[in-house]
Amino acid sequence: MTLYVVPTPIGNLEDITLRALKALKNARAVYCEDTRRTRILMTHYELRAPCLRYDDHNLREVERIVDRLKAGEDLALVSDSGTPVISDPGLRLVSRAREEGIVVYALPGACAAPTAVAASGLPGDSFLFLGFLPRSEGKRRKALEAAAAVGKTVVIYEAPPRVLSLLDAASAAFGPNARVAAARELTKMHEEWRLGTIDAVRADLASKEPRGEYVLVFHPGKDTKHDQDD
Repeated sequence: MTLYVVPTPIGNLEDITLRALKALKNARAVYCEDTRRTRILMTHYELRAPCLRYDDHNLREVERIVDRLKAGEDLALVSDSGTPVISDPGLRLVSRAREEGIVVYALPGACAAPTAVAASGLPGDSFLFLGFLPRSEGKRRKALEAAAAVGKTVVIYEAPPRVLSLLDAASAAFGPNARVAAARELTKMHEEWRLGTIDAVRADLASKEPRGEYVLVFHPGKDTKHDQDD
């Protein structure tokens, strides 16, 4: 009766650990956001455990999974990419499993936030991870202002249609000369980076239609010197 929280690749299918593959192979079932996405990974590695959809908001389904675990089954939880619970579904299931005394193993592996920080050239000794900000302009502004007051590197996920508006809000909160590294399609064939001041990167991205998922790494200080695009 073990719940395995299994990170999956954020882009490149080769970015999966041997432990993750073993957990997926031995699980009686793999619970996931989108069975179609997860089956691509499972088929690639010739894994045959059934893929079942998991919805954090379906409390009855959460209880059914907990009952399976209490009955002695080993189950795996994955998200579409990266690590479950980290700006992805899974919190309710992990919390209920813990409440019931079920063994939970979270495997180390792919996660976009530390990947982006490591390659950003911005301070990574400590950083504030905000995930996806609220869509409300007021709530987003308050979140960014609070983050700016901390004075640390800040990591935010954003979808393409909202990248420019996020950069506008970040410019107001951090200042136009604060630094940002904008990573698009991390680990994929078309991975791209834009580095520089917030306003400069915003102007660059505005010259073409933003596509692909973004991870933005901000820093209000002037610790780094490199402004060139990569």
